[in-house]
Amino acid sequence: MDIIITARNLTLAETTRKQIERKFAKIGRHLPQARELKLEITEQATKAAKDRFIARAALDILGPVINAESRAASLPSVIDQLVAILERQAQDFKTKGAEFSRDTQRLEVPEAAGTGGKARPVVEIERYATKPMSVDEAVAALSDSRDDMMLFHNERGQVNLLRRRGDGGFILTLSEAA
Repeated sequence: MDIIITARNLTLAETTRKQIERKFAKIGRHLPQARELKLEITEQATKAAKDRFIARAALDILGPVINAESRAASLPSVIDQLVAILERQAQDFKTKGAEFSRDTQRLEVPEAAGTGGKARPVVEIERYATKPMSVDEAVAALSDSRDDMMLFHNERGQVNLLRRRGDGGFILTLSEAA
């Protein structure tokens, strides 16, 4: 997970930035699918000392974004509060809809002409971890399964696709850089 820290009206030392990144790295362990965390820290000259520091965070999780904000009198306390808020929201996100697979997403396009005002799904995304194996191992694995195709890495690290033909044979598709 990438952590992008923006400071307004104050200067953060490199050691402070590292400490902040270390604290927010815990959230990346809770949500491995998290892509990016944008953190904005602002110092304001206010009458109320308790609102001197404001920290805002936007956590991008493969589509949904979790937003949080915290205000405090000191920089360490505003960071600790924001980490606690994001950890709670991350935990809620993980448990919300536990039966729903977050690995599969649907990308939708805006209303197209002739669709009656509805957005329609265009692409369904599935994540698949390919395993390194030889062609013989892939043929044996596909022969033992009910699937009609298998993605795998060959000995050179290239992604290959092995498909079962109707007559019981196989078709091997080799990937090449364009």
